[in-house]
Amino acid sequence: MKMRLGCIIGLLFFFCYETSSYQPVDYSYNGKAMYNGETFRYNHIENYDRLTNFLQRLNRRNEDFPDILEALSKSIESSNNDEFERTDDVSNLKTCRLQWSKFLRDLQHQPYAWQMADSWGRKESGILDGNVRLYGNYYECIQAKGSTFDGKWCQAFLGYRYEPDVIGIPIDASVGVCFPSGCSESSITRILREILIDRRRNETYIPPLLKVNCPVSTEKQAWTSADTVGVVISAILLALNFIGTCVDLVKRYMKPNVGNVPESVNNDNQNSCTSKHPRLLERIALCFSIISNGEKILSMKPPRGALKNLDGIRFLSTTWIILGHVFMFAMYQIDNPVSTGRYLKSKADFMPIFNFTFSVDTFFLLGGLLVCYLGMKQLVKSKGRMNIPLMYLHRYIRLTPVYAYLILFSVGLYKWMASGPQWYGNAMSYYNNCKTYWWTNLIYINELYPASNPCFGWCWYLAVDMQFYLLSPFILLLLFWWRRVGITLMFLLTLASMSVCSALSSEGAIQPTVIYHAQQFSIYYRFYFSTKSEVTYEYKFKYDIYYMPWVRLHVYMIGMITGYILFVTKGKLKMPKLVVVSGWLISTGSSLAIMYALYPQTSVGANLATGWAVTYNTFARPAFGVCVSWVIVACISGYGGPVTKFLNWKVFVPLSRLTYSTYVVHFLVLDWYKYYQDEMIHFQTVNLVYAYIGTLCISLSLAFILSVTIEWPFIELAKVLLPSKRGNLSTKPNNVIEENRRKGDLALSVVPGKIPEPHDVAQEKNITEGCANGNSNVEAVCQNLGYIDESISSLSAENNQSKL
Repeated sequence: MKMRLGCIIGLLFFFCYETSSYQPVDYSYNGKAMYNGETFRYNHIENYDRLTNFLQRLNRRNEDFPDILEALSKSIESSNNDEFERTDDVSNLKTCRLQWSKFLRDLQHQPYAWQMADSWGRKESGILDGNVRLYGNYYECIQAKGSTFDGKWCQAFLGYRYEPDVIGIPIDASVGVCFPSGCSESSITRILREILIDRRRNETYIPPLLKVNCPVSTEKQAWTSADTVGVVISAILLALNFIGTCVDLVKRYMKPNVGNVPESVNNDNQNSCTSKHPRLLERIALCFSIISNGEKILSMKPPRGALKNLDGIRFLSTTWIILGHVFMFAMYQIDNPVSTGRYLKSKADFMPIFNFTFSVDTFFLLGGLLVCYLGMKQLVKSKGRMNIPLMYLHRYIRLTPVYAYLILFSVGLYKWMASGPQWYGNAMSYYNNCKTYWWTNLIYINELYPASNPCFGWCWYLAVDMQFYLLSPFILLLLFWWRRVGITLMFLLTLASMSVCSALSSEGAIQPTVIYHAQQFSIYYRFYFSTKSEVTYEYKFKYDIYYMPWVRLHVYMIGMITGYILFVTKGKLKMPKLVVVSGWLISTGSSLAIMYALYPQTSVGANLATGWAVTYNTFARPAFGVCVSWVIVACISGYGGPVTKFLNWKVFVPLSRLTYSTYVVHFLVLDWYKYYQDEMIHFQTVNLVYAYIGTLCISLSLAFILSVTIEWPFIELAKVLLPSKRGNLSTKPNNVIEENRRKGDLALSVVPGKIPEPHDVAQEKNITEGCANGNSNVEAVCQNLGYIDESISSLSAENNQSKL
């Protein structure tokens, strides 16, 4: 009685502390009335206390279990069989009862029964700190082998609302139980309900039993057709990589003596799948060479004509995304969510993590910038001609192979990658989520159809960015032919997107995302707001200001405007010192304000006034995009100082080439880490750091494997099989060469990659090295020699700089 009274007093103090920052207003969410707050809170206080007493009973099983068995037997014998037939067949219930009875008898002398009993979840410290996920010992249970049955681990959920997978403080409690393998979930549910009744007091010790989940262990999972297809596709890809690598090795070590041709030029032409080999099959095979693709990925030399500082921004933004996702994933599996929530909300240092969603805006900005910058350069060279279907095709081939392979892998082979109490449910969620609507991901409409599409949910960004990319050629043509119309359209689209975001925020009283993240650590919030509500089109059109394209278009348009500025100024925007200093101060101050301005609200979990919330939702993301645009323009124009040196660090070049595959695969790594756990994780900052570093390194490693085996081979293959990159410009270098030959300038008649005629070798070497290094002094010569390639297909390929 004293312990119960102490728990109630402690929980009362806890609730008073947690809810002190809230005002007694009408508790509603999107127009839905909530429960009566006072009654609901006190019911949960009593229920947590009853859970404690129940777990104490489990520790005294030798005393109580004979009474439980006797009561259970009488209940089964006197019950109406029709009731059992509605949940399970009578034979399974009787089989389960017999095995359960044998297990209880064997508790006196059989080691396997001791293992089963010892594996049950029990009362632990920290229940008041949110430690209500008591897994027990999964592996001890399934390794228990009796003479007629084995151990079967199940998770029993108790409470008033079944939400087993939530961020923050769980509403429902759960306990791991170990039953004989002959028992089904419904039979175990029946037995547990009998166990939870104290017949001497005729009352239950815990809240209602909501659900019993009994996951299938990895050893007992069935082989499916998705597994077969996955193995076949993987084998084909590996075979192509093996053949391509062997062909590459033969070409490298058995190449003929070509005299004075520079080694680098010879390697590029002899071992590249895009060189003009006479045999098409040989060129296709070389596209799959792991050695050649690995060299291209790991090379620290940026592509010709690339905007160098974008590599650093791209990679750092990717690491920011992964940091935010690691943080959010860790919150699902911690055993101390109450103290963790207080700690995180009290530390302003964690605001950039709460605000990690702004990293996605960086990539929308980069996408729009590069499409406009490269597209306008191409339109000038082609005199306004643009092969739009070819542009789309290159883009699709660039993104889809890795994406499609990982979807196939997740619905099949992924389930064999781990085991544990939560693993099977995670693996099955991928199968169930993608088995019907996987095709919507592959045509990049997954954020639009169906209304709720959880198949690779983090790849909503790819769909939105692809839709913006489909729109971009028409804006580029307007910019080229009617400049004022194009510029006006970009500004109007920016304002329209901001207006839609403002209207939705006002109508739905939508709070900034960072406030929702902070409130998830309040038990008050957990009681009142369901995270499992069904998403409908009505909801998406009225309340979604994050995923839908019409509320994210503004930053993409800001990127296109920035790209147009760089194109017009040729990357050398002249600014006086006052403008430079003011620009850096304003952009830095604005970025810090966006990150930290809402700390007073997140620290206590309070909502912003509706007007301020609408203002923040409307202007925060476009303002952040403008700040990043300033950094890009200032650094490219020579006003970045140490920032430019850091962003131009050569290490970022190969890392940035891995960002797309890293983004697509990192969620699978996080799920693997999360659901491999057989117990809850105690949150500490050092644990978060280790989880982040480990996830980042593993994701980058897997991304490199995916890049050299799938992503880059298909990029190179598209260059071989699709129309020439140079398109209508392909004859220009040859015409210039012939003209130079007629003028007698042999140095300028050199065709890259071929043995030159007698001429000044030193002069040719200077020119070719200058071209390779991007020397502006020989830019015109490089262009004539065919070193500068900015055709339609290069626009779609080089725009990969914007990809994660």
